Amino acid sequence: MQIPKILNPVIITGLVLALFIPFMVFDGNFFPFITGKGFFFRILVEILLGLWAVLIFWDASIRPKFSWIFGSAAAFIGIIAIADLAGVDFYRSFWSNFERMDGLVTLLHLFVYFIVAGSVLNSRLKWHVFLNVSVFASVVMSLYAFLQLSGNIVINQGGVRVDGTLGNATYLAVYMLFNIFIALFLLLRVQLQNTSAKWFISAWCGVALVFQLIVLYATATRGAILGLIGGLFLSSLYLAIFGKDRPALRKISIGLIAGLFLLIGGFFAVRNAEFVTNSPTLSRFASLSVEDISKQGRRYVWPMAIQGFKEKPILGWGQENFNYVFNKYYDPRMYNQEPWFDRAHNVVLDWLVAGGIVGLLGYLGMFVALLWLVVKSKTLTIADKAIVVGLTAAYFFQNLFVFDNLISYIYFFSLLAFVHADTVQGKPEPVWYRRIYSLSWTKVAVPIAAALVVVVLVYGLNIKAILANRTLLQAIITNKSTPEQSLENFKKVYEYDTFANTEATEQLANQSQRFSASTVSDETKKMYIDFAAQQIDLQIERTPRDARELLFAGSFFSRGVDQVKGLQYLERASEQSPKKQTILFEIGLAKLGQNDFSGGLEALKTAFDLNPEFTEARILYAIGALYNKNEVLARELLSSLAEDQVIRDERLVAAFASTGHLAEAVEFIERRVMLDPQDPAIRFRLAAGYLGLNQRTKAVETLRDIVKEFPAQKSQAEYYIKEIQAGRNP
Repeated sequence: MQIPKILNPVIITGLVLALFIPFMVFDGNFFPFITGKGFFFRILVEILLGLWAVLIFWDASIRPKFSWIFGSAAAFIGIIAIADLAGVDFYRSFWSNFERMDGLVTLLHLFVYFIVAGSVLNSRLKWHVFLNVSVFASVVMSLYAFLQLSGNIVINQGGVRVDGTLGNATYLAVYMLFNIFIALFLLLRVQLQNTSAKWFISAWCGVALVFQLIVLYATATRGAILGLIGGLFLSSLYLAIFGKDRPALRKISIGLIAGLFLLIGGFFAVRNAEFVTNSPTLSRFASLSVEDISKQGRRYVWPMAIQGFKEKPILGWGQENFNYVFNKYYDPRMYNQEPWFDRAHNVVLDWLVAGGIVGLLGYLGMFVALLWLVVKSKTLTIADKAIVVGLTAAYFFQNLFVFDNLISYIYFFSLLAFVHADTVQGKPEPVWYRRIYSLSWTKVAVPIAAALVVVVLVYGLNIKAILANRTLLQAIITNKSTPEQSLENFKKVYEYDTFANTEATEQLANQSQRFSASTVSDETKKMYIDFAAQQIDLQIERTPRDARELLFAGSFFSRGVDQVKGLQYLERASEQSPKKQTILFEIGLAKLGQNDFSGGLEALKTAFDLNPEFTEARILYAIGALYNKNEVLARELLSSLAEDQVIRDERLVAAFASTGHLAEAVEFIERRVMLDPQDPAIRFRLAAGYLGLNQRTKAVETLRDIVKEFPAQKSQAEYYIKEIQAGRNP
């Protein structure tokens, strides 16, 4: 009977350890702020599952019991699993990628985490320990963020929005959002206790709230801050309506409601004040308007998500397959936004795309079950209920503008586990439980089976992928290894045969392109290119409808590897995403490179017509016109651009020079010298242009100017002067 005394605290310690996952950053990993956290969580949950599976045979109090939260969570996971199986790419749906560490594998681990937490944390004391540790961790995170604000620690994502050890200000914001409500929950609970520690706990929670609010403000994350305000309003309203037996709290709630209205009204009154416009956070709120939203990618991505839902309304496309929707329904007006979106940045739309209407209803079902059981609870106080209702609303609201990450998922499933544990407390154990758990042989067989399962899960789901991840990072750090060592590391990544392969293929191709322009030996370059070509072909076989992968493959092959195959891949990419200008650009340039000038012009014109405001499309269309001897069209297209925009574009200058307009190209370079007089490289190009026009005297004069103004370039310039004076063209 010593087993429960040993395993219970071990499992609780493991659950508490999950609260410190936000601090984990593994510099030796590819995506160090994401992958380490994800792998650690998965391994931790797998170990906890094994320990819990043993413990339930010895401790009847932690055996899982049914609640509507349990049922809704199980239904949601089951629906999404079916949607993933029926979706476009189950492999990606299951494994996700290093950047997100999401997918079905993570949902399954979260469900196990919920089951273990909801059964082992089965008393008020255990939950108080868990929640207090969470607040403590958030205070430590706040201190780290303060150091970022003071400049003593770098802000990882750049700028002024603090991100702690999460690498993203939005992720830090939702972390603080949860902990603000947890601190409020503990603060209100302690007011009902007549203990000597009451004032100490109140002071501790008060300090924590101050720290948390400062950090949340410093993240400048509008969705989370507005969610907090809305959540506090709902909590206060709930107390004001139902807290008749708590007159003091009721008065405070009414005062808070009035204060929130004054805060919002006062902000609108001073939104144009200097102190507002000079504040990174306040200015973001002051600029919040219909016009501001219209400039964001969400304006275009949300309608795409709706189109994707309409195409697959029942079970959707499967997790991690939003890119297929994005590619198919791409809006050309997004030319100045991020080139690729893998999320709709709206929780409702994301689940509509991933799981269809059934998946969304499953997701919303968890919220409905949560709120219903909270309101019905006979053990939670009015204050408890008010805080949980406010937190749930705040979390859901901020998710209308972002997407979940591992940390927000952990806290959401912890909230589900808390209410589940409250609901099933005191419920009798089903009879069939006792029959199973009373079998003597199970107490021997289950530990052995659990140990084997844990080993298989830890290795199969994590260890290989971790090794592949770290090896991939070593492969792309070229200053720490030779090209040959880098290639060997890439080969090792593929030998592990994990979901790292997709990312490795992209990095391998990029690496081979970099080496092709370096002093690496021809033999090594060829090995890189051949191996990259082989892996790219294999990747396309696995994802034949992914426009991004097809574009990537087409661009790789078009750059001197196999132009025919490259164009074929590019045209397949355009079939999957017909309105994506960057694909049409690559097709146009590939055809120009193969001397199919009319075909190149047609592709570039199509890209331009999709959105004439896209400057890049205008420039490339003009280049296509030049190669088709249509100078009138080219000049008309360029006439609306600023002069420096034209003469600074090396591609335009090269196009003029290559199509019989060398004199005009030289004129562009002359004007460029006037704009950038301190750049010797431009002077060398000007000298080369004069030489091309057979204006050898001007070429020599330009080179002599370089000798005078740029002493570091003297030897090279003098060499060219001697060559020209000797009648040669260097």
